Amino acid sequence: MAARFCRYVRVDTQSDPASDTQPSTARQLDLSHVLADQLHALGAERVELDEHGYVFATLPSPLPAEAAAQLPALGLVAHVDTSPDAPGEGVRPHVHAAYDGSAISLPGDPTIVLDPARNPALLEAVGHDLLTSDGTTLLGSDDKAGVAVIMQLVEDLLADERASAERGEAPAARPTLQILFTPDEEIGRGVDKLDLAHFGATVAYTLDGSGVDRLNVETFNASEAVVAIEGVGVHPGYAKGVMVNAVRLAAAFVAALPADEAPETTDERAGYLHPHGITGTTERAEVRVLLRDFDDAGMARRRALVEEAAAALRAAHPTARVTVTVRETYRNMLRYIEEKDRRVIDLAVEAARAMGFEPELEPVRGGTDGARLSERGIPTPNVFTGGHDFHSRFEWNTVQNLERTLAYTRTLVRTWGERGSA
Repeated sequence: MAARFCRYVRVDTQSDPASDTQPSTARQLDLSHVLADQLHALGAERVELDEHGYVFATLPSPLPAEAAAQLPALGLVAHVDTSPDAPGEGVRPHVHAAYDGSAISLPGDPTIVLDPARNPALLEAVGHDLLTSDGTTLLGSDDKAGVAVIMQLVEDLLADERASAERGEAPAARPTLQILFTPDEEIGRGVDKLDLAHFGATVAYTLDGSGVDRLNVETFNASEAVVAIEGVGVHPGYAKGVMVNAVRLAAAFVAALPADEAPETTDERAGYLHPHGITGTTERAEVRVLLRDFDDAGMARRRALVEEAAAALRAAHPTARVTVTVRETYRNMLRYIEEKDRRVIDLAVEAARAMGFEPELEPVRGGTDGARLSERGIPTPNVFTGGHDFHSRFEWNTVQNLERTLAYTRTLVRTWGERGSA
């Protein structure tokens, strides 16, 4: 399992928000081709890598046709791309055996220190075999942990079912599995061009969560506001009373946003406004702001705050032109799950209890492909994959966490096989 994970993270698959193609980077296909070839070799059916970078595969249920028809097609989803927020080329994974709970300086950049004082979750990994990069890049556990778990599950299930058949034993109950690996999840486009009918799942799970023993059944509602500011340019020597500096207006706009409603000042169910990019010149500037909230009223209030800050600029600088464009990215998936098929939560909890733990139903302060899939009609909660400190050079996971996710996902598949009849 660890070897598979380390092999995948070495492949550079960063996505690019500035690209207008899908996949946004050709390098994502380097891993997608590997996955398609491995699925073929393992004996999966209907394996395909399509023009948009989606990898599909099917594991038909081993049950008799009549029994299999009573079960929904269960999707397992992970994304191949890694975040553009930290360096991602040339990942060199390291295994720190039997972690003792002390601070670790990573070998490629000793200034990157994994320290329980900064991340107390490391204390839960004492005795584990810690997985990190060398400190010069992110690790890529988001979401190659999910990719590795799904691929290992495919290998294990097919091998066990072949062995059972050779012994003349009845197969273990499981539904048909529809495997899907997506591109561009990190830039919010993971299912933009996905053909749902071709995917073929009735219900699904993304394997893309952090920590262990957690299920994400809620996400933020998410939008992005683009504030475009057209100023008035003139030579600085003759600017008095004429120049309207768009860069200064952009700075004033950001300063007008409430500082206590930022990602760095909020947690749990509190939403935020996050100015994550400013570009510009004297004549034209642009501010990009992420809007996040768990409920519709909160999102409406945040949008109003953006509009009010823009209106204040217009009033103070009537010769400037300030426009706001808001694009919705994804919505809280809980409403769609409950409307369509609540069993994706109930059976996930049942599978956890079968393994002897009570799962934490954690709202995720972000999004997954599952949010968009749920909105489009395939209820898709998110399953833990063991990782921490995503999108950074401090990112880490453990071999034992990966193995726990694998064990849980296998139990989840079996639970659907035993309890998922329509």
